[in-house]
Amino acid sequence: MSSSSLRPVLTGLRLGAIVLVVSGFVGWVAGDAVPFSLESPFTIAFLAGVGCAFASIYLGVFLANRE
Repeated sequence: MSSSSLRPVLTGLRLGAIVLVVSGFVGWVAGDAVPFSLESPFTIAFLAGVGCAFASIYLGVFLANRE
């Protein structure tokens, strides 16, 4: 895969990370959800956002080392 074809994926991961982390955190604060309960959709959204952030960081470093 070329670096130009990975850039849209990287952008999508970054945006997904921001949206999921913020929505998960706001859901914890605004609602009656118990933090760090895997039964809560806000916890799942937060953890998915953290996963997207790690993936975007990894791909960003991978792309920087290829060029």
